[in-house]
Amino acid sequence: MGVAIGIIIGLAVTAAIVYFVIRGIQAPPPELGTSKGTSEPIRPVPPVSEFHVKGDAANVYFDVPLPSREDAVLETLLLHEAVEVVREKRHTLPIDQVARVVVFGRSGAGFDQVGEVSLETPGTLPPPAPPPVVFKQAGPDPLASFGASSGGPQPGVAAVVPDEGFGPAGAEVDLPAEIESGLRMQGVDPATAYAGDLVLGLLRLSGFTVSEATEGEGSRTYLASNPTGRTLVWVDPLADSDYPELEETTINRFMVRFEQSGTERGLLVSDKFCPFIVYEKERREPRVRFLTRERLQQFIDSLALT
Repeated sequence: MGVAIGIIIGLAVTAAIVYFVIRGIQAPPPELGTSKGTSEPIRPVPPVSEFHVKGDAANVYFDVPLPSREDAVLETLLLHEAVEVVREKRHTLPIDQVARVVVFGRSGAGFDQVGEVSLETPGTLPPPAPPPVVFKQAGPDPLASFGASSGGPQPGVAAVVPDEGFGPAGAEVDLPAEIESGLRMQGVDPATAYAGDLVLGLLRLSGFTVSEATEGEGSRTYLASNPTGRTLVWVDPLADSDYPELEETTINRFMVRFEQSGTERGLLVSDKFCPFIVYEKERREPRVRFLTRERLQQFIDSLALT
């Protein structure tokens, strides 16, 4: 009797070990899992080009394209971020004599002054404060508000492309003033931006955390995360010699990459136009969307109205 019980226990232990080994083999790797995205988005900050202290001024130069008109929203954001730059630099540089934080942005080949922040006491910065709230956060899933295949411009627009070709899609979209300011703050000039730069900047403004780019297969891929999950963003770069319509081979590579990624959503972003085949792809796989040239304005409007 004792021997029989021992055998049964041994078999149960062996079965449990086999089960967990197989389960471990079948489990997807962490980077391809379906876990939800981060709940704490990394707020977009302007890229710093130069920083130096001269006399009583701490000069902060942002690599941010300034508009030709006055932009109060962008000025407010840059003034706030400049103080934070000085706060970080004080750990390695003396700022005891600093009484002003002077802010510059890019204008053509040089820099223009945006404004300055005066310190009540030289060398003493104001207490840390959250950034100004100038952008309303989109809903829990801003991508869901981007219309289904039946909405928006229909394909076939490529037939009316000018003979001289076409350039970045940013020249053809209309942006709300606050969104334009938010893109400029990230170093993106909306008027000359490619579709990929516009979409990634918009996602960051909407509360997504965007990973660094992964190059491959003639594309750049990113992971955009928010509390609703992760989105694979496949950017199709534009070359001068490209045909104006998105190639079917690119679409198929994107679909394969999306299936392999284990993410909750997939976006293919391109400055090119949309062929008919994408409607069938979206119908069969509702988790993917194709943000082509003629659909970009619809995407921008969907975020602005969320």
